[in-house]
Amino acid sequence: MEAEIMGVIRESSGLIASATAQPPSQFTAGADRPYGSIFRSSPPERIGIYGEYDYNGLANRVTHCFQQAIGDQAARLKVRQRGCVVILSGAVASRNLLNYAVNLANKVEGTALVELYKMTVIEDELAA
Repeated sequence: MEAEIMGVIRESSGLIASATAQPPSQFTAGADRPYGSIFRSSPPERIGIYGEYDYNGLANRVTHCFQQAIGDQAARLKVRQRGCVVILSGAVASRNLLNYAVNLANKVEGTALVELYKMTVIEDELAA
């Protein structure tokens, strides 16, 4: 236990020493970059519907796409995100609609993968 604590102290003292040194120019504020270049661009999954920063931007853009393309049939479909992964859950009327929704979600910029979680196809329930 004592060795672990010493390791943490050594690491943190190294961080303190590097923090007191002069920061690289890319992190300094200036008139042309008020927050430094590290904040100049956001990852595509964090961009909202209107181009603003949005933590759940990808999920919101996919939901907006569903509302435009599918309409009321997307009302029971929940869209979540985990980074650049879109997670669909809820219920859809048919497998064709589910395939269409997955294809739409894959076409939204920033989507790397579409996962299905607790998805219900109503057409299958009626046939059973």
